[in-house]
Formats: sequence, C-alpha cells, structure tokens
Amino acid sequence: METMTSIRQVFSLVAVLALAVLTIASVSALGSVSQVEVNGVNAASGAADVATFAGQTLAVKVVFSSSDNATDVRVKAWISGDKDVAASTERFDVLAGLAYSRFLSVKVPFDLDTLHEPLTLNVVVEGRSGIVAEDHVSLSAQRESYLVEILDVNVAQTAQAGQPLALDVVLKNRGLKFADDTFVRATIAALGIEEKAYFGDLAPLDQSNPDKDDASERRMILRIPSNAPAGIYSVDIEAYNADSSTTVTKKVAIGGAADGSTVISPATAKAFAPGQTGEYSLTLVNTGDRVQIYDVAVNAPDGLTTDVSDSIVVVPAGTSRTVKIQAMASKAGVYPFTVTVNSDGQLVKSASFVANVEGNTSLGGTGSNATVLLTVVLAIIFVVLLVVLIVLLTRKPAKTEEFGESYY
Repeated sequence: METMTSIRQVFSLVAVLALAVLTIASVSALGSVSQVEVNGVNAASGAADVATFAGQTLAVKVVFSSSDNATDVRVKAWISGDKDVAASTERFDVLAGLAYSRFLSVKVPFDLDTLHEPLTLNVVVEGRSGIVAEDHVSLSAQRESYLVEILDVNVAQTAQAGQPLALDVVLKNRGLKFADDTFVRATIAALGIEEKAYFGDLAPLDQSNPDKDDASERRMILRIPSNAPAGIYSVDIEAYNADSSTTVTKKVAIGGAADGSTVISPATAKAFAPGQTGEYSLTLVNTGDRVQIYDVAVNAPDGLTTDVSDSIVVVPAGTSRTVKIQAMASKAGVYPFTVTVNSDGQLVKSASFVANVEGNTSLGGTGSNATVLLTVVLAIIFVVLLVVLIVLLTRKPAKTEEFGESYY
C-alpha cells in the first residue's frame, strides 16, 4: 500500500515538472527578436561587439515577432547593472505572425571604473502574460580621449554686493589620456567679473608613480562689486585645456546695499513758527558686515530752506549714525519735503517729512512745552532702543573660515 502511494507521488511530481517545462517552452517560443540595431550596427544574438563611449546615448532599434496575440506589450532596454533607469516604449497590442519594430534611446554609464569596460545591453519584450521575447547585446564601452568633467561646484545661493563669493570646484579627468594644463574660469558676465585658477595635469586614473590624481579641487573667489544691483545672476564655470572644454552654470542671488541697511525716522512732522527752525532726524543702521557709505539729500519745495548735518555718512558694520535735518520758512504754510538715502548708487530709502509753519509763535505755554519736551525725549529713547535691537538681531557670527586654496 505504501509502495502504491509512493508511486502516485512520483507520477504527480513528474506531471508537475512536465507541465512547468511545457509552460516555459511555450513562453520562450512565444516570440523572438530578429534584429537589434545599436547606432546602425546589427548586433542581435551576439552578431557584433559594438564599440561605445562613456556617457553616449545609443540609438537602439528592436525588431521582433510573436507566434501568439499579446496585449499591453512594451519593449525595454537597459545596460547591465542599471535596470532602474531602463528605457521603455509605450504599451501596444501584438498580433501573431507580424513583425514589429520599436526605437529606444539608452544612455551608457558615464563613470566607468576602467579605461575600457565590457557591458551588456539587455532587450526585453514583455506583455501581460510575461516575456514575449528577449535578447542580449555585447558592448565595449571606452572613455573619450580628452574629457574633463566638472564633478561638483559648491557655491552659496546668496551673496552680498561688495563681498567675496567663494566657489569650491572639483574636476575629474574622464578621458583616456592626460588632461594637461587644465584651467577653470568662473564668470559673472552681467557684472563683468571673472576669475581663473590653474588645476594642473590630471591623470586618466589615480597613479602612484609618478604621483598623479585623476581629480583635483580648488577654491576660487569672485569679488562682487559694491555697486552691483540686486538680482539673480548666472555664474558660468568653465573647465578647459588645449584639448577639451566643458561648462556648468549656477545661479546666485546678490543683495544690494539696501539689503544690509535700515533707516529710522522717529518724527516725520514738526510745527514751528515762521523764521524759526524745525529739526528732524534720520538714523542710519548698517546691519551688514562691511562699512557702508551713505549719501543723504533733501528735496524741498520753494519757500522752505533745509540743511543736512552730514550729506556723506560713513557707518561701520553693525553700528548706526544719526543725521540731523533743519528746516526753516519765512511764511506760514504746510511744506512737505523728501529725504533720500543712497549707497553705492542704489536707493536705500526715501523718507517723507512735513513742516507745519504756523503764524502763531506760541506753542501753548509751559504745559505745551513740557509735552513737546517729553515727546522728544521718548522719541530719542525709542530710536536708541530700536537701533540696538536691530543691530543685535542682524549681527552675524564671526567668520572663522578663511578663503584659501584647498586640494582634493
């Protein structure tokens, strides 16, 4: 009895294996790839070993047929080890006995570990029921003779007018041969500034005898003009030598002088009698990290005479200065006037003031004088506290990093 049971189990196992073999055979016989062209070379089923270059985009043509109808079929192709970035066609239905051709673009990996590297191009035709057909093509990838890559550029996204802009540039030789006397040029064309650095000779691969590296790093400094208008600028970084050239572009937002300045005017309207003088004040706060020079100018109407205590004001970084403006008129009336503050040719602020020149020279007795005096004292205290608060909030930590060269 046990013998009969064992025989039945053996026959069942054989039947399952036979069904599996028939299934695999039917799937593999469902279709076939008759042609795989790579850059115009027919390399199907190992017909040719196609020469390619690192980083090259391959034009791949796949011709196939199926012995059965299939739905939602697509053609996929990828370089061995790089299936995550496979190229794929749209889905379509396939009818039995017809030949189909599809085109794909497949990119060869750029970072080859050696000067020459064998690769495999995998081509698969798949549908809802599984793989319809597949093929594998041998590739021989090599580097270009002369190719320098800008591997990385580390640059701040924001900068300030009048300040240095540091760029850390890393180069790598991706070519077959030495990259002799390689330079890097950094340019902001809109500002007319340029800086150049020498990166030396780069070997195709790291070598110890003689000691040569295939990569190099330098720090470059671009000096932003102090009168640079605020805006978004393109920074072009070009690596070049006698045999090759390559360029990358970065964006940087440059803030003008106004971005590091604050103008405070505590009292914008004053009342005084004809022939008397009304005094106004402007406090200039430099919240940047360099000295700022401000131009102060008054635009007054006819009949109002004005005088500025300091038309040119030098304010060190993190400090403030107060400018006095005096106004006088011989006739009663309301005189609006404007004070403009500029730095490095840019408008920092335009402040509006009013002079109320009244016919009555009395300001209302002792009580009124005390009120005016108290108001002035409170305004001064407010300005001082506000200036201190602004300076403390905008003070930058001391920079410990020095702009020098570093080597990869």
